[in-house]
Amino acid sequence: MRRYFFGFMMLFLISCSNNNEVARDLNNSAVAYLDKENYEEAAIELKKAWILNDVDANLKADISRNLALCFNQQNERDSALYYARKAIEVSEKDSYTYWVSRAEFALMKQNINEARAWFEKAKELNSEEMSVYNNLGMIYSGKFGHKYENLDLAISNNKKAYELAKREPLGEALAFSYMNAERYTEAIPVWKELQTMAPANMEYVFHEGVCLYFSGKEEEGEKLMEKAADRDDRCREMLEEMY
Repeated sequence: MRRYFFGFMMLFLISCSNNNEVARDLNNSAVAYLDKENYEEAAIELKKAWILNDVDANLKADISRNLALCFNQQNERDSALYYARKAIEVSEKDSYTYWVSRAEFALMKQNINEARAWFEKAKELNSEEMSVYNNLGMIYSGKFGHKYENLDLAISNNKKAYELAKREPLGEALAFSYMNAERYTEAIPVWKELQTMAPANMEYVFHEGVCLYFSGKEEEGEKLMEKAADRDDRCREMLEEMY
């Protein structure tokens, strides 16, 4: 009997471990889709992960948070709030994930001061997680209202987020924060690094040209903007708007 029970427990633990690995892989795949703003494909991967049993509580919460993001970006508010609330419910109480989940739910409800407080609480528990800095960067960039805008804080939070996770959207956020603060010279190396990540994205070339132009290198900047405009219709539109 003891041998049977021990064997059953081993199978149970292996099953839990396998489900965690599958769920983590699906979540990582969804994040890659999110970076490309492909929310439908991201949601498909996340729903597969969501229905798995015996997944670690905080991993389940991360999956739910990402589902909330997908639906929020697609203007499906009810579904976004549902999964944001679920993330709070399934996460371990008073963990980093719990406070981040509460903060993101508050953001969706437009309770910005409450969201800032919860993000700061999460940062106290784990100062090396990208999500907190990314969200604080959005708040201080003015995305949720100009009264919360603080460009220096936006830059410091965006910079930390990008240092922790070298992903395109985080690099874009940092570069635009530098540009909004008219710190064009500091934005240039970020746009250059983004070009190495996505060589086909001519908008990165264009924005580097803008920064060169406004940092006193007009001729060099114009050449880059024209190069991007010749290869990309959106860049052509942006150049025409500038002129």
